Amino acid sequence: MRLLIISKRKLIVLTALASIILSLSYDEGLIQSIKDRRLSLNYGNGECEWVAAILPDDPGFPTEQDFKKTIIAGYPGGDKRITFIQLEGLTGLSARDEWEFAFLGMTNQPFIKANYPHHEGIWGWQDQADQVVLVVSNIKKAMIEYHDILWDIGYAQTFEEAYERMDNLYKDEVAGVPHENPPVEDFLVWRDLRIFDEIHWYSWFTDYYMEGGLMRDMFTHNVTTVTQWKLATLPNFFTKFEMRYGRFVDEGEVVDPNIDPMCATLSEGCYPVLVIDPLALVDPEYGPAEARKLAELVNGTKGFEDWMIEEEAWECVWNELITSRKGIKTYLDRDTFDYETYTLSFELKNEMWHELNRLIEKYKDQEDQVAIDLVNILTGHREELGVDTPVDPISYEKLMSYHLAFPPFFPNQKMFKSDDDFFVNAHLKYEDLDASNIDSVIDRRRAHFEEEMAAKRERNVDVKYFDAPGWTSLPGAGLSSLTPYASRKTARIKYHSSPGNFATSNRSRDVAALFSSYIHIDRTLKKICITSEGGSKLFLDNVLRVNNDGLHGERRVCADITEGVYKLDLEYFKGSGGKSMLMLEFGVNEDRLRVVPTRSWASADSARKFRQLLIMEERLEEDLRTLKETDLMGPNTRAEFNRRKKLRNGDLQDDRHLGKPPKFDFSNFDEILQERKSDQLKIARDKFGA
Repeated sequence: MRLLIISKRKLIVLTALASIILSLSYDEGLIQSIKDRRLSLNYGNGECEWVAAILPDDPGFPTEQDFKKTIIAGYPGGDKRITFIQLEGLTGLSARDEWEFAFLGMTNQPFIKANYPHHEGIWGWQDQADQVVLVVSNIKKAMIEYHDILWDIGYAQTFEEAYERMDNLYKDEVAGVPHENPPVEDFLVWRDLRIFDEIHWYSWFTDYYMEGGLMRDMFTHNVTTVTQWKLATLPNFFTKFEMRYGRFVDEGEVVDPNIDPMCATLSEGCYPVLVIDPLALVDPEYGPAEARKLAELVNGTKGFEDWMIEEEAWECVWNELITSRKGIKTYLDRDTFDYETYTLSFELKNEMWHELNRLIEKYKDQEDQVAIDLVNILTGHREELGVDTPVDPISYEKLMSYHLAFPPFFPNQKMFKSDDDFFVNAHLKYEDLDASNIDSVIDRRRAHFEEEMAAKRERNVDVKYFDAPGWTSLPGAGLSSLTPYASRKTARIKYHSSPGNFATSNRSRDVAALFSSYIHIDRTLKKICITSEGGSKLFLDNVLRVNNDGLHGERRVCADITEGVYKLDLEYFKGSGGKSMLMLEFGVNEDRLRVVPTRSWASADSARKFRQLLIMEERLEEDLRTLKETDLMGPNTRAEFNRRKKLRNGDLQDDRHLGKPPKFDFSNFDEILQERKSDQLKIARDKFGA
C-alpha cells in the first residue's frame, strides 16, 4: 500500500486555505475567486513560491476592479522590466506595455511599462493611470542596453515588427543557429549615428518627469513650443532641420511653459511618487530594501487589498525573481553578455558627465525625498564614469550636425535638405558645392568671415601705465600690485627706439607699462623674444619666461616656447634718460623673428579651449590604444579609429603630412591660353555679330 506523503510546504498551504474557507462562512463565490487568482504563495517564516502573474485573458482576472494604476517610466532598456516583475510577484497582477495598450486594446492591468515621452514610447494608456514611478538607469549601461535591445529586434520601426521579434529579447546566440539580426557593421554605423542624441534624450527624459511634463527641446533643454516638441519626439520621421529649436523660437524670445496634456490625466500628476535605482534593485545587499520601496508604494492602496502578498514574504519574492531568476526573461538571463566588456570613449563619457552634472546641479537643492534620491543615484552614476577632468561638452552646432557624416539609416528617414542659414553654416563640409547653391554659400561664407574678423579686431592688448620715478628695475611684486594712472589698448607691441613719448603714455621718462592679453603660439614657433631699451619682463601663465630687466640700452633676450594659448603679461619701464624701445617677437629661431601679429592675440576662453583640446587629444590616444571595434565611440573617435584601421590594413595612404610638392607640366601652357582666347573671341562674335 502506497503512503500518501504530503510535504510540509503543501501542508501549510492546505491549512491556510482551510482557515480561509472557514472564515468566509462558505461563501462559494469568493472561494472560487481566490482559487482562480494566481498569487505568489506565502509559506510563512520567510518562505514563498513565485507564481506567474494573472493575464487579462485568464479566468479570474479583475476586469472591473478599480486599481490605483502606476506607470513604470524609464529610458528605454531592461531596467523597467526588472522593476515591474517585482510588482507582479508581490501582487500576482501582470504589467502591460504602453504599445500593447495602443495597438492590442485597453485592459485593467494596473502596472504600465512606459518609455514615453522618449521617441521609442507612446501614450497608449489613454487616461487609465494615476501615478509615476521613475526608473533611473545608469546612463552608461542604458546606452549599451538600449542599442542592444534594438539590435535584438532588428531596429524595428513599427509595433508590428517589434511584437513579432519580441521573443529575441535577451536571448543568447545558440551555436549553429543563424542570427536574424542585421550585420554588426550596420549596427555600429547606426549606433554612432545617434549616440550623442540619446545621451541628451536621457537627461531630457528625466527633466520631463521631474518638471511634471514641461515641454523642453532635448538639445538645448530650453522651454519650447508644442509644435517643436511634437516634431522633436519623432526623430525617425523628421530631420534635425525640421525640428530645430531656432525655427520655432527666435533668439531672446520667452516661451510660455507648455505642459504635456498626458500629465493632466494622472491623479497624482507626472512628478514621480518614487524613484528606483535598478542597479540597487538587483544588488544582493541593497536589493531587498529597494524592492521594499515598491511594495510599500502599492501595499494598502486602492484595489490591492486582496491581491498583495503578506509583508513577511516580500524579501522572498525578491529572491525568487532576482536570485533564482524566475519569471519572464530579463537582462540578467543573458549570461554571455557582460556590460563591463564594453568600453566607452572619453568623448562619450565626457558628454554623459555633463548631462548628469546638469541634472544634479538642477535638482540638488530640492528637499523632497524623490529629488534627494534622484540626485544620490545620479551622483553615483557620474562618479562611476571616472571623468576626473571634464572638458567642454559637444557644441550645439556639432550636436546638430555630426549625424550628417552618415546617410539616413531607416527606410522611412528623409535625406537631409535645408536652406536654413544655421545648417548651411554648421554643415558646410557636407554641402554639395554645385552651381545651384554656390552663390548663397559664398554669401554666407563672406558673412561668417566678416564676423570672425570683427571678433579678431576686438582681441587687443590691454595696456596700463604707471609712474616710475627713479626706478632702476621693475618692482618685485609686479606692476599689477600698483595703481595705474591711465589705461589704453593696442594691437601690437612694436615701439621703435625714440626719445619722445613712449607708446600712448604721454610721457617720455619715468614711465612703466603693463601689457596684458592672451597669445596663441602655433606649432611652428620655437622662440619668443623681448627687445627693449629699459627693463622688461615677460610672464606666460604667471611664470617668468623672459627677464630683460634693469637699466640698459637696446637688448634682446629670448626663451623657448611651445604650442599653446598662454596668458601674457609683459612689464616694461623707462628711466629718466635715454630712449624708449619695446618689441615682442616670435619665430622658428632667433634669426627668423617677426613682431607678434594681431591675429595671434587670443582670449581667456580660447586659452581654456586649447587646454581642453590637449586633454581631448591625450584621452583620444589612450582610447585608441584600448578600444575594440564594438566599443561605444563618439563620431570623432570612431572616425580616427577607422582611419587608423585602414592604414594598418594598407587600404589608405596617410596624406595628412606634407610631402613633396606636386610637379606640374607647363610645356603647353601657352597653347592652352591661346585656345581659350580663341574660344572666347568666337563666343563674342556669335553674340554680338562681330
